[in-house]
Amino acid sequence: MKPVDGVCLFAGYLNYDITVRLNSDFDVGKRINSVIKTSVGGMAANAASIAASLGSNAVLFSSIGDDEVGQFLKFKLEKYKVVTSCLDFQKGHRSPHCIIQVESDGQRTIISEKIDFDYSNIINFLSERPDNIKIIYLDGYRFFDCDPILEISRENRIPVVIDLDGYEDNNIDSEKLSYFDSIILNKSLLRQLTGCNSLEKSKDYFSRLFSSKVICTCAEDGVELLRNKNFVKIPTTRIKVVDTTGAGDTFAGAYVHGVANGLPTVENIKYSSKMASKSIIYNGSLGLLEAKH
Repeated sequence: MKPVDGVCLFAGYLNYDITVRLNSDFDVGKRINSVIKTSVGGMAANAASIAASLGSNAVLFSSIGDDEVGQFLKFKLEKYKVVTSCLDFQKGHRSPHCIIQVESDGQRTIISEKIDFDYSNIINFLSERPDNIKIIYLDGYRFFDCDPILEISRENRIPVVIDLDGYEDNNIDSEKLSYFDSIILNKSLLRQLTGCNSLEKSKDYFSRLFSSKVICTCAEDGVELLRNKNFVKIPTTRIKVVDTTGAGDTFAGAYVHGVANGLPTVENIKYSSKMASKSIIYNGSLGLLEAKH
């Protein structure tokens, strides 16, 4: 896929991942010998890193501390070709950490510290150069307070993608959701919101989203797409799982890059799904990129 002309904005979490892998036979209460790895993490940071590696001019908006960890995160992001000039380094604050426990089957449990996100930088950026913005990505934690960005994007016809992974409520404002060009969620969240395991059975729930593309990632079961009440099931290649951490972020980053490139939706989902499948054979959220360096 060709590099993108224009800028792709990513807003949301950037944190310091500490990952530990556990065997199935460990004893609770006893010392566990395992390899502990550290890396860049956070939904927006991971997605931006994937998009940048594919050729997007990816600008990341997030808040971190002005400590050594913050400098490490900045260095690693720039290694992945992410633009870091808009990061908010909060003076005297510690950069957020995230503990990831990976089980023997590749599934993971995540414990993350919250960030104080300031929208002023991204709003200023959007106001100064709206004609140069190709697309905006928001992580699921931004859904509650992203109204100013949605307003600017509507005025300038900039598509906005939201990855609802991380959304923490059982209900959602469907009117607000309809302002997004693409909505990405996983099967667990779909079931939490609709009580159904399939987008096909959830058509009524998403009936107001006429112009939106609703995309549900279903791990080894592929990806489901609901657009204009039309349902499409897109299979994926089955691969032995090493670590599922960051697979959804990889999908989102590749998808954003594809939208910015004008790739047709189904073709883009197939491409993004292949990227996500590749990512799970590596350890860590950005193991796929680390393997290239």
